[in-house]
Amino acid sequence: MRWIALFALLIALAAGLAWYGLQARWFTEPVWPYLHIAKSSALVAVAALATGLLGRLAAGIACGQLGWQRRLRERAGAEPDEPLREVTWAHWALVSIIWIAIPLALLDQWGLGAVSEQAIERLLNSGIRIGDIHLVPGQMLLGAVVFFALVTLFRWLAHRLETTWLARTPLDASLRESVATLFGYAAFVIAVLVGLAIGGVDLTKFAIIAGALGVGIGFGLQNIVNNFVSGLILLFERPIRTGDFIEVNGTEGYVRKVRIRATEIETLNRQHVIVPNSDLLSNHVTNWMLRDTYGRITVGVGVAYGSDTTLVQRLLLQAAEDHPLVLGGDQNLAPKPLVWFSNFGDSSLDFELKCHVRDVTKRYLIASELRFAIDQAFRTHGVTIPFPQRDLWFKNPPGAEPASTPD
Repeated sequence: MRWIALFALLIALAAGLAWYGLQARWFTEPVWPYLHIAKSSALVAVAALATGLLGRLAAGIACGQLGWQRRLRERAGAEPDEPLREVTWAHWALVSIIWIAIPLALLDQWGLGAVSEQAIERLLNSGIRIGDIHLVPGQMLLGAVVFFALVTLFRWLAHRLETTWLARTPLDASLRESVATLFGYAAFVIAVLVGLAIGGVDLTKFAIIAGALGVGIGFGLQNIVNNFVSGLILLFERPIRTGDFIEVNGTEGYVRKVRIRATEIETLNRQHVIVPNSDLLSNHVTNWMLRDTYGRITVGVGVAYGSDTTLVQRLLLQAAEDHPLVLGGDQNLAPKPLVWFSNFGDSSLDFELKCHVRDVTKRYLIASELRFAIDQAFRTHGVTIPFPQRDLWFKNPPGAEPASTPD
């Protein structure tokens, strides 16, 4: 690995310079430059080693390579493929602290302690001025560290709130998720305000920013605010919950996540569609699972003219009753399956089998299995499913001579 090679190279350089310094002492040559170079090289090598170890640790936690890393991700409420942004932020914050401290330590090592103290004073207290803006890097770094720590803490609290504390209450899973989501957003705003305050940002100046945002909202951010308010309405009213099977604007699938701006829908083809929350409130939305998972399906079939319609009705009902996911035995749950003689078609007698199923999300599978069963039953009992037939008649108009054929 590159960082291991760099560490070995710097250690070898430090050892060589130290040995040379000791040899120089024997020959009464000045030894302190070599020893300082050796110490400086060793210090840089340790910093490089610490940077490499932090990088490997952050990558391991991000992927969940080891058992304790996976348990840490579970406690933080991270999904299996979701990166932990807090770990990335903490990694870069620690690396920044290390490589800010290294130059100061090197200055002190080479007898430039006054310069080092002046740099630390400017870094932590006096800061720098750019026009009317006063920046204190130390405060900014401390504010960033506090912000990352609060975000991590609030993320863990939101996960515990949803999975442990609210799980002991009679609230259902979707309501627990809504409460945890709202808590997470409110906690993130608090973390931002606390981090800015510690970083030395004057929060009273946000009134000017709020006025500018108001003008921006009036001109170009209406959709963002509309989606934001719509997201709050969805989280409070909960007409759509995580796990529901919905259909909106021709897209149907499972609701995977209701966020503050948009809702994530996973289709049956495992495509993830991001739908703005305003579309879910302003358009017609079909929620197949709002109250329960029951639903009704319709299977159409046509038989040839002259077929025994009573036999057709009995075979269709038998196919529905034999399917394990079709309701009908318990009238309290859903009505029994029924067969409609829907029409006298051009080439067939048209029937419709209407039945309620236990899981409406499997309606395509159930309809396909019913068609297989109906086809097998019709073959067994000699019921014919016709195909469209058309007879074409050619008739010459009166007085027209028949067309001559070439010799």
